[in-house]
Amino acid sequence: MKYLPLLLPLFFLFACTDSGSDAQITGTWQGVSWIVNGETSGRNANQVTFTFEPTGTYTGAFGTQEEAGTYRVEGNKLYTHAEGQAEKMVEVAVSGADTLRMNMNRAGTPEELVLVKE
Repeated sequence: MKYLPLLLPLFFLFACTDSGSDAQITGTWQGVSWIVNGETSGRNANQVTFTFEPTGTYTGAFGTQEEAGTYRVEGNKLYTHAEGQAEKMVEVAVSGADTLRMNMNRAGTPEELVLVKE
């Protein structure tokens, strides 16, 4: 009980932390794993990169395909709006300071892209 006054502020600090804030995904991310429908896909995750700027803009690349636009994070959802395209949403989870998981659903097929911070 004598440690309770020390632990309470820590509890409130972590309880009030946003699990998916813009600041947590800011930086450059490199793909390391791409799972489709629970199995390893034939896609080369190493060809995927995303850079999220603190200004709310991003760039992304998959091989020779590139896109750029704006983004925002609301809770555990990442919304991207590439120039000339419709807005997209994926669920995101940040593990530690260097792992980002993007959970997507492409035409009813679940996908998970795991990226690490460069």
